Amino acid sequence: MLSTLDSIITVPLFAKGTVGVCHYFGTKPAPGPPATPMGGPSVRVVTVRQVHGTDVLAIDRRTAAASGSYDAIVTNQPGVLVAVETADCVPILLLDPSKGVYAAVHAGWRGTLGRIVEKAVGVMQNRFGCHLRSIRAAVGPSIGVCCYEVNGTVLAPLKRGFPDWAEVVENVKGTKAHLDLRGFNRRQLEEAGIGPDRIETVNLCTACHPDLFYSYRRDGARTGRMMSGIGLTAVLS
Repeated sequence: MLSTLDSIITVPLFAKGTVGVCHYFGTKPAPGPPATPMGGPSVRVVTVRQVHGTDVLAIDRRTAAASGSYDAIVTNQPGVLVAVETADCVPILLLDPSKGVYAAVHAGWRGTLGRIVEKAVGVMQNRFGCHLRSIRAAVGPSIGVCCYEVNGTVLAPLKRGFPDWAEVVENVKGTKAHLDLRGFNRRQLEEAGIGPDRIETVNLCTACHPDLFYSYRRDGARTGRMMSGIGLTAVLS
């Protein structure tokens, strides 16, 4: 189930039964003032310099000012909204309501091959004490298998590193194929131990919907970016 408000998409089932959780997947800005999922002057919005890598920034009370480049952010701090930017890559939101831990992940093809979403789940477990049975995931809009043709630069490492690579590609023709980037990340979430009943997916292709989304593949490097994020307005009990 999806809910659209101004320039955001939410997945109500993702945060069902929790209080104080705000999450959204961004679209192109709608006419008029954009929605503010976590309004108020005390909210701290945290973004990072994304480099299509696999480094995960963990923010807790011990964390000093962050420097460097990351493609995922994990925190347990209320009043913080962590966010990533995408324009075809996959935005993924993670939540453990029992621990009050949450994350935003940016997964392009490089990050996906590097298993960034699994690494973010690992940080939730190892740094913040989360249990796999409590973690939920929401996989946001991204370029679909319908539009994402890749070549040997992507296929070669995919074939080397993933024995089941054929299950995430279609229309294989020599050194080219269509990659299901969104489905690939969902598979990795399941392989990490998150049950399919705790994974929600927004099955919208960013390249197919110019009215809703920016798309690097469709429009080139000068296109805009969507921001997707998650935060807590209070400590969960």
